[in-house]
Amino acid sequence: MERGENKHPWEELARPAAVLAQRFVQRWDVYPKQLEDGSYVCIRGSLNVDHLYAHLRGEMTLGTYVLNQASQARLIVLDNDTEDGWSYVLDCGARLAAEPIPAYLEKSRRGGHIWMFFKEPVAGSSARSFAQAVVEKLGFESFEIYPKQDETGKGLGSLIRMPFGVHRLTGRRYGFFSADGQPLGRTLREQIDALQRPQFLAKAFLAQYTSISSPEEPKARSKRLRGPATHVSEKLKAHVTVLEFVGRYVDLRPNESGAVGLCPFHDDQHPSFAVNDRDNYWHCFAGCGGGSIIDFWSLWRKKQGEDPSFTATITDLADILF
Repeated sequence: MERGENKHPWEELARPAAVLAQRFVQRWDVYPKQLEDGSYVCIRGSLNVDHLYAHLRGEMTLGTYVLNQASQARLIVLDNDTEDGWSYVLDCGARLAAEPIPAYLEKSRRGGHIWMFFKEPVAGSSARSFAQAVVEKLGFESFEIYPKQDETGKGLGSLIRMPFGVHRLTGRRYGFFSADGQPLGRTLREQIDALQRPQFLAKAFLAQYTSISSPEEPKARSKRLRGPATHVSEKLKAHVTVLEFVGRYVDLRPNESGAVGLCPFHDDQHPSFAVNDRDNYWHCFAGCGGGSIIDFWSLWRKKQGEDPSFTATITDLADILF
């Protein structure tokens, strides 16, 4: 579907917007907005139904934070961002259908997403443990798990593009398919209606799959928090890894050293932004700079027209992270 398919009167969008609100919106106090280069900016203002109408019309494209303010999730997303990822996502969908684990497949700019829904919110740690166990048991590869964090702390956590909007970089909408590869509907309206009452993950699945998952990731992160942190800047850098923090704002694809993606600080057509997870730094190979989360947030603030000074940056980071 192309960008021109957006001329819908608001009366026709009321029900689809309600489905988006019910199924995909996790919090209303802030919202992510996709920029023309495909990156996202956090709008520190209330999300409202007019934004959902604009998203459906293609006038703006929203992201959605996967955890709410209580660090709970109503959904899980497995994201495969490889160039031939869609055929692999379809294969994984067939494996899920054989379990059977209810899942919905969405095409993306590269690859695709696998969405799974809870009837009631669950703790972010439980959602992640379940997703990790499914990935391990079924032998899935090259997937990022959303939510990426067990808890938001005082940050916002990871985000993903809200379905049914126009991707700003390609001008296209991407549709949904059932786990057996069948389209959910012929039109945008039919697809959204199909997700009004999706098949939910049963509590029995949570108990069955999380029991085989091993929570190694939080343990590794806690070791990083024990280092000396006598100054605010050092406390900030010790509190969260660069990969975890930057991944909240930049769409990253894992690689051997950490992750890569499109740089949010220039018009990037080919991934030139990299995060080295072992040495805990980021770098833009096109010359935008690099360094710690403080360096990243300073440039991010500058891009938004905010004060990029060291003092303003660490003050803002402290508000977000602590």
